[in-house]
Amino acid sequence: MRIPIPSYLIAIAIGDISYQSLGGRVGIVTEPALMESSIKQFASLGSLLDAAEAYVGTPYIWGVYNILVLPASFPYGGMENPLMTFYNSALITDNKSLLYVAIHEICHSWTGNQVTMKNWEDFWLNEGFTTFIERHVSARLYGSDFAKVEALVGNTSFVNDMEGYGYNNSYSTIHPVFYGDNPDNSISSVPYDKGA
Repeated sequence: MRIPIPSYLIAIAIGDISYQSLGGRVGIVTEPALMESSIKQFASLGSLLDAAEAYVGTPYIWGVYNILVLPASFPYGGMENPLMTFYNSALITDNKSLLYVAIHEICHSWTGNQVTMKNWEDFWLNEGFTTFIERHVSARLYGSDFAKVEALVGNTSFVNDMEGYGYNNSYSTIHPVFYGDNPDNSISSVPYDKGA
């Protein structure tokens, strides 16, 4: 890691894992049993990174962008980390229909990893701006209809989450107030889609 950042998170993966460069500045890390399907899923990874970089208008500063494909027991779809995104193998599909998650995680290279929030009450700054960039990159790659469907699904999810919390609950806003509550209790689609 050549770029110093605050050490609020350390991500460690241990297991029977191997590395495969996909050319240029992207690569895959995973268990041997998942490598073939991972390479097929992420064959266009370099193009996704190029498209995000072109939209944002500033260079990708982290060196090689790697995706670590983890077993389906990994509790998230994707988790951005500088140098290596953690990615759930359950998102690997024959039709690549969930590849937009990789686009989202790539976009975190600028919003979340390079510029980040002060505290968890500003979580929407990471996720909202990343979702905004993701939708524009998706539109460039797959067309505006694809991005509109992403937005429709996201808007539906965040309205459902707001109804679940209650419209007067601060967790239904882009700036939740925790009052000593665990920040994990506020994680929903609200900061992603309402913030976008």
